[in-house]
Amino acid sequence: SSYEGTGRRSGGMAKRKAQGIVVRKDAAGGSSGSKKKSEASAVAVDPVATTTEEAEPARPLRKKKKQAKRPTTGEKKQGGFDLVEAVSSATAGVAVDGRNAVGEPPAWVPLEKHAEQLTATEVLAWLLWPVTPSQFFSEYWEKRPLHVRRGRPAHLSSLFSKADIDQHLANGVEFKYGERINLARFDSVTKRKVDLNSGPRGAVAARSDIVSAWAGGATMQVMHPQQFHDQVWRLLAGLERAFGAVFGANSYLTPNENQGLAPHFDDVEVFMLQLEGSKRWRLHAPPAGEEHPLPRDYSRDFLPEELGELLLDCILDPGDLLYLPRGTVHSGVAIAKEGNHTCTFSHHLTVSTYQKTAWCHLLERVLPAALEKAASQHVEFRAGLPVGFLGYMGTWHDGISEGEAAAGRAGFMRRFKSLLRSLLDYVDADEVCDELGVDFMSLRMPPCCGDAGNVACVASASTATGDGPDEILKAKLLGARLRWLEPSAIRAMISTDPDTSEPTVIIFHAHANSRKQHMCQSMELEDVVGCLRFDAAMFLPAIKKLISAGTEFVRCSDLPLRDDDDKVSFVDHLREAGLVDLRS
Repeated sequence: SSYEGTGRRSGGMAKRKAQGIVVRKDAAGGSSGSKKKSEASAVAVDPVATTTEEAEPARPLRKKKKQAKRPTTGEKKQGGFDLVEAVSSATAGVAVDGRNAVGEPPAWVPLEKHAEQLTATEVLAWLLWPVTPSQFFSEYWEKRPLHVRRGRPAHLSSLFSKADIDQHLANGVEFKYGERINLARFDSVTKRKVDLNSGPRGAVAARSDIVSAWAGGATMQVMHPQQFHDQVWRLLAGLERAFGAVFGANSYLTPNENQGLAPHFDDVEVFMLQLEGSKRWRLHAPPAGEEHPLPRDYSRDFLPEELGELLLDCILDPGDLLYLPRGTVHSGVAIAKEGNHTCTFSHHLTVSTYQKTAWCHLLERVLPAALEKAASQHVEFRAGLPVGFLGYMGTWHDGISEGEAAAGRAGFMRRFKSLLRSLLDYVDADEVCDELGVDFMSLRMPPCCGDAGNVACVASASTATGDGPDEILKAKLLGARLRWLEPSAIRAMISTDPDTSEPTVIIFHAHANSRKQHMCQSMELEDVVGCLRFDAAMFLPAIKKLISAGTEFVRCSDLPLRDDDDKVSFVDHLREAGLVDLRS
């Protein structure tokens, strides 16, 4: 009636490469296009070095590129630096000074052991303090940049450091080019990024090469530190739980007075956490002609003179946070602040999310499925187009108002709009959201859960004679209490057994995911996902009871199943899969 296995997720988030290119038409009528960037990770944030490939030719934009607006500026000071006052607009960045905030930061920290016990609200409250989660989502999320000045280096001091990176290198952790490290610097003369990797993608970076590049002013991009550093793992696991979306992380270290990257924007929501040293950031609107706001793909590198209006000029100090909605052009320079001679470099951790998670991406899945369902069930969708329709349809015929052609156009458009309206009856948003949920389960971090309890599995404790489960252990299990180890790491859905056509409950889970492959797993159209399948007629009430309980314990004997053997079998399957916490 139940078994553990693997599930196939169909139509997963397979395409992680930016698909668009930017083509501009200059005054002479020529066009110049950017190259597509092939991302080294599923969520590429501030990529230092990427593999490029030639983009397919694209038609130039019809409109000439407008001259970028130059802001009217004033001056302000921070740490001895003259900062440029941004133009006041609805999308201009906001600096929140939390140095004199009333009260203390949250006592709970999502970087420590047992961080999975924090609620989503508690994780967000720690990340954004002193800005509240409700204020953040109402005023800033997808709207405008936010700089939170905390004046509290200790807020992030235990997260990640250059000393941690040096220790991982000393311990033999391999840093491969394009997979775990990239080296680059921004050339102020050519105004372009220079790739300083000493080997091809996948080659192990020699420590001497890293030290040499660093001494020459290179920026180090340490990719996916969540794979090998526990505090970053716990932070990302907490953020994925809070947002219900995949998070990625990259660490950036830049020697003072240097810049690593050219101005660009990303296709993800970005949170920069300043860990060590200081960095000055200038945020701009993109050049005219770019898809903005909330672009679907990340940008090419821009020249400084191309940029649009200044949105924010700020300095990040240790403990500070900078949030950038996707599409915010940013460039940063590591600085040595007045009176601060203790740090010769800047180090920040970028965590990012919401790549390809817009309404348009949902509709890309919903509409083809609805059309397939409608066409299979109703002949109107399969009927042929009118004979001779090309004689009155198309841009050449747009505007015809008289004669047979006009009548043909009118009839064609009535039928076309009628079919579109009918298509709405076949849209199944829940089905597609289940697909997205399964994608999330397969891509997210494995939960960093604690102890799984103190009650042994009955299935692993058979009698020596093979007569069945040990009755003492069986009784002990029935008297035990259970709860999900991490409720957000499971997703239940109702399906149909392909062999019997009977209703089935499938529990997809992230507990079997590989931490070392987070953001790097092969993104084929179908990937294996850990799951359990249960006969709905028998086990649905028990599954509902557990899910409704959340993090609360439920006594095994109270599960709504017909007899003790079914209860033992059910609990054993959950325990063997590592999904529940069992307590005596």
